[in-house]
Amino acid sequence: MKRRHFLAAAGAATAGLVATGSSNVQAEDRPAEKRLQVYVCEECGAIVEVVEPGPPTLVHCGKPMKLLEEKTTGEGAEKHVPVIEKVEGGYKVKVGSIPHPMTRTHYIGWVDFYADGQTHRQYLPVDGAPEAVFKVDASKEISARAYCNLHGLWKSV
Repeated sequence: MKRRHFLAAAGAATAGLVATGSSNVQAEDRPAEKRLQVYVCEECGAIVEVVEPGPPTLVHCGKPMKLLEEKTTGEGAEKHVPVIEKVEGGYKVKVGSIPHPMTRTHYIGWVDFYADGQTHRQYLPVDGAPEAVFKVDASKEISARAYCNLHGLWKSV
């Protein structure tokens, strides 16, 4: 292959990558990701959590992924904000001061519990209770968050 044909082919391939969103160019206007942030693809619903922070590069289905902000107040808070209760051998996290519905179309997908710098997660069955028990002995700070498939991410207060 002659050099000019190779350069033309390479240029077309690069343009194709940028056009399909396989590059991080589309995410550059956002701040850098932070540990434990949760992002959702607004096209297909895929969800990712940041384990190691980096530059703003989360792109899925050709578009930048949307950051799910951790809510603590607002409409529906009584059914979404995690309530932490000390129980024998650990902690129980109930989703909402009024129990959250658990149906195939509206449910809590998971509950995270943070204790003394450690992260614990339980995925909830759709037909189960909106709560999780964590067998953890914590001596310092504790908090929790829960993900609702319709109303996003909620954090304990």
